[in-house]
This record gives sequence, structure tokens and C-alpha cells, in this order.
Amino acid sequence: MKPLFGITYSPPKMGKTLAMLRAFPSGLFFSLPGGLDCVSWLGLETGNIAHKTGLTVDEMAAAIKAAGTRYPAIIIDDASLQFDAEYLRIKKKQPTWQGNESFNQKILELRDVCRDAPVPVFWTMHEQPPREVKKLGENLGKIIKGTVLVQGWQLPEKLPAMASFVARVVHDDASIGWPRVYSIRPDEEYITGSRVDFAIPDQFPLNIGEMLRSVGEEVPRLKGFEWMENVVETLSARMLDNPADIKTVLKEAADKLKDKVPNQRHIRWALADSFDRANLKRYQATLLDTFLNNFDKATLE
Repeated sequence: MKPLFGITYSPPKMGKTLAMLRAFPSGLFFSLPGGLDCVSWLGLETGNIAHKTGLTVDEMAAAIKAAGTRYPAIIIDDASLQFDAEYLRIKKKQPTWQGNESFNQKILELRDVCRDAPVPVFWTMHEQPPREVKKLGENLGKIIKGTVLVQGWQLPEKLPAMASFVARVVHDDASIGWPRVYSIRPDEEYITGSRVDFAIPDQFPLNIGEMLRSVGEEVPRLKGFEWMENVVETLSARMLDNPADIKTVLKEAADKLKDKVPNQRHIRWALADSFDRANLKRYQATLLDTFLNNFDKATLE
């Protein structure tokens, strides 16, 4: 896959970690102890996932450099909490403003390592809402958009500004299965967006793996789960052909897979990927029409 530095963020418990595990089960994860327990949703155990816990920011940077292309992707999960731990370590040694400067420098150096990595690197982070920042002695303040949660005034804007892909996880009642989606839609209150020319909707399923596959990237399946790719491709095509009867398509597929796949959670994983792929394909098939329909008729005249 092409190198890509992406950030996804939201309040806690919105599905960010599971989404990354689902996309890159053969990736390398830097996580907190117990942070990957949600992998059980996929019918896997934490031991199935390559992961490192308890690393400092310097150790993460070194590990990313050493990993090279050994993994298809690298994920720093719950980066906000891991960076908080780094901040506390630094402030114990440097309690003055110099500690803040040291912290900023370490995080920016890690960001640069991630940007230069030969594989995609993603950070999952918590969210801080829009806020007003005032300088000492001034009545008027500056409104800072909602963004990633990290210590200080500089990093909340600098980190997403240098990412090639920033997606906020938002609630969406219309989303079937899991009522959350990624949003890169232009937002007056929150930082989102992509500088990568992906043919994807501005709100799309919580499935970066299928998003990357939809634009031609090769995202490998976990060893032993290669069978999923044929199932997902076949089912997504059938759902496109029968958009009014998707439930029947999925039920028939599930009934057939039960004879071959003993773990129902693995079947659910394949069906969920199939549904997401069908949605992304449907968008791409109507991309030009969608673009034109967004124009006001008066503008075209």
C-alpha cells in the first residue's frame, strides 16, 4: 500500500479501535494494556494481533523505523492517552515551560516519522470540542475548532494540519449495522478532511480497509482468512444487483458459510465487509451524477 498518515478521532467508545483492527488485523498496533480486547468482536484474540504496549514516544518512533514494510500498516491506538502518559513522564523531569516544549518536540518528531514511513500509519485519538482561547490580559479570544485531544495549544491544530487524512467518527442513524461513520465532510466546527484523491463519499462506513480496497489499494487479509476476499467480492456484487433484497442475499450467504466456517463471528465479519464494499461501489458508480446533482440549477445557468 502507498504510504499514508491518517488520524481518526471521536469521543471514547465510538468504535475507532475496532475499525482499525477490522481493517488491519495483520498490522502492528501500539496500544494500552487491554486496549485491543474489542478484537473479540471479530472472533479473534489479542494474541492474534501484533502489538506493543507501554512504549514511550521515542520507542514508538524507533519501532516504526525498524518495522519497515514488515507490516501492511501501523496503528498508534488511543494516542491521546498514550501522549498524556508521555507528558506526565516529561513534566516529572521538566516541570517548567521547557517540559511543554520538550513534549511538543517529541510528538512532532513522531509525526514526522509516521509521515515518512513506507506503509500507512494511523493514529486513533480522542476528541476535544470547539473552544475559545484567550491570551493573558486580552478580552478577545480565538475560537479553535474541535479537533484531536492532546496537551497544549499548538499540537491540536498542528497534528491534523500535517496529516494526509483526518476523519472524525460521528453518529449516523441511517448507517445499517453500526450507527457510526467516518466523516471527512467540510465542517465549520471540527477539523476534518483529506488531501488524498480518494473517490469516496464524505461520510463512509467505519471500514478503512474496504475504503482503501475501493480505490485500488491492496489490503491483505489476516493469514488463514484469505477466503473472505472471494466472499466479500461476490456478495458485494450481488447486493449491487439486488439493492432491494440485501437481507435475503446476506442470509443466504450466511447459511452457506455456516457449513464451512465454524465461528459465526468470522462470518459476521465477512458479511459486514461485503455490505460496506457494496456501499462504496455504489457511490463510485454514481460519482459523476452525485457531483452534478450537488450543483444548484441557477449556478449551472
